[in-house]
Amino acid sequence: MTKPIIEFNKIPITVLQGFLGSGKTTMLNYILTHNEGMNIGVVVNDFGDINIDSKLIKSQSDKQLELTSGCICCSLKTLDLQEAIDQFVFKGSNIDYIIIEASGLAEPRDLALTLRTTLGQKVRLDGIVTVIDAENIEKNAAEHDIARDQILFCDFVVINKIDLVKPDKIQDIRQMITSFNPRVRVLESTKGRIDIRLLLDQDLYKSRALPSSDASIDDHDNHPDDHPVDHSDHLHEKYTSYSWTSPEPLHPMKFQDFVNRKLPTNVYRAKGIIDFGLKGHSRKYIFQLVGVRPELVWENWDQKPLTEIVFIGQDIDKSLIKKELEACIDDSPDKQLEGNIELKLPQKANL
Repeated sequence: MTKPIIEFNKIPITVLQGFLGSGKTTMLNYILTHNEGMNIGVVVNDFGDINIDSKLIKSQSDKQLELTSGCICCSLKTLDLQEAIDQFVFKGSNIDYIIIEASGLAEPRDLALTLRTTLGQKVRLDGIVTVIDAENIEKNAAEHDIARDQILFCDFVVINKIDLVKPDKIQDIRQMITSFNPRVRVLESTKGRIDIRLLLDQDLYKSRALPSSDASIDDHDNHPDDHPVDHSDHLHEKYTSYSWTSPEPLHPMKFQDFVNRKLPTNVYRAKGIIDFGLKGHSRKYIFQLVGVRPELVWENWDQKPLTEIVFIGQDIDKSLIKKELEACIDDSPDKQLEGNIELKLPQKANL
């Protein structure tokens, strides 16, 4: 029997950034037309900078566009960032997700700092996604600091337009990316088509069941043969999820070392509930990882302590992750942390 995992009350925000011509708008259009049933609020710098397909547009005012998919688009030309976000965050709002499409020349360092420190109580930063142009990224990175910083200050890099370059160049691009940001998660796409369940993690804001350890989120596995598949829109990469459960407490320092040093970079997201036993003051710890950014917060248990974690990525080595997690099990769960260290983490806001 599966159990619900994490429930967040805040609306998650994902940022799409990338140098001029990288394909951000194309990817945004793809997300809006493959929105997994979500109502998405979109914030853009200027309507003149975005070419949303006319078939998606329902009506327009000086501040926002209403899209036929149920999405609403706000412009930073007439609103500041907080005002734009406030368009979606109000009592009775049916917005599930907010996407900010940053200008190709926006300063990524300042943007990341602003989003991670000044967002309100009703929203939270989920991820920062940098879209790069496979044909021109090496030239852009060599000539423009912003193009390099966009790789440094993000959780995911999407190498777009891979159909326009040879496979050996993609490998060179991957090496360049990891030379700037060794732990960043790297995805590939053609014409902005990507499995949005990796970029917009719906499971983090609604109670969902843990998938089985063999579950795949590839479209072919989730749709039986009696549902026709549009091969022109098919994503050739197969993404999988792996879940792990333990009735025994984990050692917090060992788990931290696993997340910081041993978790493979082909794991794009992870989330779960962790029991650190006495070392965690018998509290429940909520864990999430988005790209390179892990987070732990605590709250009180409302049921028997049990560790449940799910990992989402590509070609996940399940046996390796299982081995590393089993090594995190605390062999002295009835003892305090060594050296009288106190585990101090923020408590989850109860909104």
